[in-house]
Amino acid sequence: MRKLTENKIAINLFLINAFVYISFSLYTPFLSSYFTKAGIKAVEIGILLTIGPVIAIMVQPLWAVLSDKSGRKKDILSLVVLGSAFSMFSFYIGRSFLTFFIATLLLSIFNTSIVPLSDAIILRSAHKHRLDFSKIRLGGTVGYAIVVIIAGAIVKQNPPLQFTLGFVGYTLLFVFVRRLPKDVKDDNLKVSDTIFPKSKKKDWLSFLKIFESKQVIFVLAFAFISQVGLSFNYSFLGVYMVHIGLGEGTIGLINSVAAFSEIPILFLINKLLKKISTMKLIIISSLLVGLRIFTVTGGNVSFMVLSQMFHGVTYMTIYYSCAVFISRNVKPENQSQGQSTLAIIQTGIGSIVGNIVGGFLVDALGLKAAYIHMSVIVITISIVITFIQIIYINRDGKRNKLAV
Repeated sequence: MRKLTENKIAINLFLINAFVYISFSLYTPFLSSYFTKAGIKAVEIGILLTIGPVIAIMVQPLWAVLSDKSGRKKDILSLVVLGSAFSMFSFYIGRSFLTFFIATLLLSIFNTSIVPLSDAIILRSAHKHRLDFSKIRLGGTVGYAIVVIIAGAIVKQNPPLQFTLGFVGYTLLFVFVRRLPKDVKDDNLKVSDTIFPKSKKKDWLSFLKIFESKQVIFVLAFAFISQVGLSFNYSFLGVYMVHIGLGEGTIGLINSVAAFSEIPILFLINKLLKKISTMKLIIISSLLVGLRIFTVTGGNVSFMVLSQMFHGVTYMTIYYSCAVFISRNVKPENQSQGQSTLAIIQTGIGSIVGNIVGGFLVDALGLKAAYIHMSVIVITISIVITFIQIIYINRDGKRNKLAV
């Protein structure tokens, strides 16, 4: 009976993760090309795509604190999913920069918190019921990979339909979230024994107080710089493809290639992390982000497909490693806030910098030169962070040993 219950929980967690990313796949890959065809300038597209990260910084912590303090994680996640669903219709207001600004603002109040809130619940439940998070995360990968192709074919024929599709995806996600078990207020279960001893020194910054290891500062630094590159690439790849005469169908196809590249990573990442430290994997992945961005400058479909094949060893390795590190090294009562902190630094501040700087680079230098410059920026800063971390570790008495 217990095994049957755990199987039901595993399936529901799988479906929740699947529809988180299926919902995104129905509209997010096509937004930049939709804005471009509506006559929006590159720098304005950068601004529109920056609204979400800005709102994430301002609003996401409120949702996270409300989730942790109230103990009603299921209800808070349900609310942001439902809000995301109905916000999709605001994109039908008009096709100007102002109307897109309003619609994006409204949607971002809700949808930017879905991933950290759902990850906090899924990671917690996975540990409690001894489930493999990497297998649960496959739901999002496979769901996105398949649905984005279908969505691309539909959106190619009727671009505005992407927002109705988004509403349907979020509505189905809401149904699966409501099937979660009732929240338990007393939530003292530890996700894992902390890998680092608790520090007796005073914390560097107040937000670090929820963590049990100062090594998190380097995790957040790599999460930031890698996201600067990934966000830039994600935001302007559609613009680049429109520039060389490609449409939504092709955009959907190459996004599917990116999603499928995550599958072998999710099957192998736990074995990989037993042979190589989490931090080393994050460093390697950050450097590969720069290479991935540079590959796009080949300027044709083949090079763009090749670039998307790097998605698994850039986005997924960084996302998975950072999320698990945070989950293991945050205090048990601060799970939602821990994942929210990662999201603020990564998809919040990192995306803001990537979108705004990217928009100015594209307008000032052109698409190809902008991609080359961003590639150099990501690789250089990743190397600098690595050296700073090595110096810190040596001073801290852990000679040449990169943390977990």
